[in-house]
Amino acid sequence: MSGISQLDRWLHRILLAAIIVLAGLWVYSPSYHGAWLWDDDVLILEHPTIQHLVSLDPKVPTDSLSTLVKLWLKPGTPDYFPLFYTALWAQWPFFGSDPTGYHITSILLHIAGSLLVWALLAKMRIPGAWLAGLVFVIHPVCVSSVAWVSELKNTLSLPLFLLACLCWVGQDNETDARKRQRLYSVSILFFLAAMLVKTSMVAFPLVLLLYAWWKHGRVDRNDLVQALPLFAISLTLGLVTLSYQWGRGIGAEEIHLAGLLTSGGFLDRVAISGTAVLHYLATIVWPVGLLPNYPRLDVDPPALWMFLGWPIVLGALWWMWRHRTAAFPPNWGRHALFAFGFFLLMLAPILGFVDIAYMRVTWVADHFVYVPMIGIVAFLCAGAAFFCNRLPEVAKIVCLSIGTLLLAALAFLAFRYAHVWQSEDGLWEYTLRHNPEAWMAHNRLGAVKAGRGDFDGAHAHFLNAVRLRPDLPETHNNLGSSHLERSEIFRRRGDQQSADVEIQAGILCFEEACRLAPRQLLCHLNLANALSTQGRYNEAEEKFVEILGWNPRNPETLQSYGFSLYLSGRLDEAIEQFRRALQIAPDFKKASEGLALALAKKSGLPAAPPSESPPPAR
Repeated sequence: MSGISQLDRWLHRILLAAIIVLAGLWVYSPSYHGAWLWDDDVLILEHPTIQHLVSLDPKVPTDSLSTLVKLWLKPGTPDYFPLFYTALWAQWPFFGSDPTGYHITSILLHIAGSLLVWALLAKMRIPGAWLAGLVFVIHPVCVSSVAWVSELKNTLSLPLFLLACLCWVGQDNETDARKRQRLYSVSILFFLAAMLVKTSMVAFPLVLLLYAWWKHGRVDRNDLVQALPLFAISLTLGLVTLSYQWGRGIGAEEIHLAGLLTSGGFLDRVAISGTAVLHYLATIVWPVGLLPNYPRLDVDPPALWMFLGWPIVLGALWWMWRHRTAAFPPNWGRHALFAFGFFLLMLAPILGFVDIAYMRVTWVADHFVYVPMIGIVAFLCAGAAFFCNRLPEVAKIVCLSIGTLLLAALAFLAFRYAHVWQSEDGLWEYTLRHNPEAWMAHNRLGAVKAGRGDFDGAHAHFLNAVRLRPDLPETHNNLGSSHLERSEIFRRRGDQQSADVEIQAGILCFEEACRLAPRQLLCHLNLANALSTQGRYNEAEEKFVEILGWNPRNPETLQSYGFSLYLSGRLDEAIEQFRRALQIAPDFKKASEGLALALAKKSGLPAAPPSESPPPAR
């Protein structure tokens, strides 16, 4: 009988696991063949280090090892997330530029994370563990993390983080010293791996101290000593991330918030963080009206109502503390403090007290709450399970029926929202319907339309992007690129006057972008090319020399400089620049074509310059 009972338990678990898996596969079915979104193109399609080559022929050299080493030692990325980039690097030989495989990987990782949520809560003996795993896999707030390839950071780091939690809980329950030490060591390794994917897990050591208080009623010296290696990892990689964010992610761009240590800056950030906490709680409990890009509250100066967030949160925490030893439900206040404490600690790094690059877009985003929301989901599901189990049988059936309908509604909302994330057109058009002032939506939709040749449509969106964010070099650079593309259309129609007007307008945009970002190569290179297109070769040469002073081995700059020299008739100098570009990048097609043209013209052979100037870059 015991064997049959054990088999029944395993079959029951398999059935429950299958429900989570199938629910996740259905909810994200619109994403299977989803497009590249947002910054996916920059992250993967324009990242030569990720696009390594793998050869099955031992006689053919492969650059896999060198690119992998570069991802870890010299990544050249806005964040130091080497394990995340390694995951993309590992997928490239299989999926290449087809986004389908990357989307399926993210979906499967999200499902794995949901199963681990169930396993962790069950190990902690929290009621409603399976329900929490099911709610997490179908929750609409998770869609942005799962349907957006760039947020593989979230879906990959979560299983690693939860495995670290499982091992930690396991060692805390273990009586055998050797097994305990093994689980403790493995927990640290999983945490390190999670941090190397995404450092938003930085608060994990504090969460473990909160866990010790929740389970044992105190935090003793042994808890602190055990957490020391985790604090060391958090501090080290946290500082590395800040260095990368401030030096590369944000760079010369301004967040337009005063410093944290100034009175005005501190008050602004208190207002932002308090409203953000309430926003995230609201979206978890009532996930309706979710947006890829939320409106950014104006905190210059903040309105009085914006300061209500923290009093409400602190008041709720005080109330929980007062009921930490309540008789019914037993110790509910202590459980609530643990759940909300987890939520707040994991959310803390992105509440606005520390500048991060995303703050130039808006203050809140669904993908920020992907991990923190587990605390709230677990608490709500535990409460639902606790009360439902104490109802009479008839009432329990009614409760389960209502719960099933709510779960179905939640899954349908997520399924419908996943459709929004199928294509970039749909993503930004949906955003602009609900948030017309989203400069990022205008900027990205303009780029999409320009890529399809709809330059008039793109131009209108870029004008709006500049209107909404005149302080960003990116918006001016894209508008300048749009002017140059429009000038080429007028030139082909034979309307040279209009073409010249567009080129001049583009030059003015590029000059403003360069003023806002004095060392951003893209803007300066576009300005140099635009000056060359207008025949202002001396000014273009000054700009090319300036750019090459920063990076003399940039093949794109050398090729563009050679093209400008070719147009001005300085063939020997043009040939020299083309050859320098090819020495650095032997397969650079545009440099090879330019060299062939310059050599042909120098030899007196029939040759003509390309019909178009180098296309502006975004």
